[in-house]
Amino acid sequence: MARYARVDGGIVVEVIDLADGLVPGVDLYTPAFAAGLVECSAAVRQGWVYEGGELSEPPPPPPPSQADLAAYAADKRWQAETGGITVAGVPVATDDRSKTMIMGARIKADADSSYTVGWKGADGSFVSLTAPQIIAISDAVLAHVDACFAAEAAVAAAITDGTVTTTQQVDDWPWPALPT
Repeated sequence: MARYARVDGGIVVEVIDLADGLVPGVDLYTPAFAAGLVECSAAVRQGWVYEGGELSEPPPPPPPSQADLAAYAADKRWQAETGGITVAGVPVATDDRSKTMIMGARIKADADSSYTVGWKGADGSFVSLTAPQIIAISDAVLAHVDACFAAEAAVAAAITDGTVTTTQQVDDWPWPALPT
């Protein structure tokens, strides 16, 4: 079996295995397409570099900058913040619309201790919530959001001081309720 790397702009964009005896540009491909093929070993993969007639592994990517890591951490915080929580057995959505709805219900519950509301849980189930339950959910969501921002602030500090230098370290941070 013969193996060929199709090179475009100095980068291997495709690896093609051909049965023995087949010749690119004669048996299978147009001469123009075959001109971009370089015979290669089994080790060559897409993304390798072709320079000076030689194929080699690409250089490792540069490490992420502190700004890149901070943006990555902000996205992780957002995922955790909006990923939902469970409060007293009720799955609660924590996306921005849900937080607004919870705030509205909290205002009504604070004003009327006998208030009840039909609520749709994050899992699609429907529950009836009393004013104290609404207040408890609102408090829990607020604590959750605060914990998410506190985690991001701690990661940001660790990025700034050089303790966190990789996206894997950001991923491994103990984010509150990060969805899987």
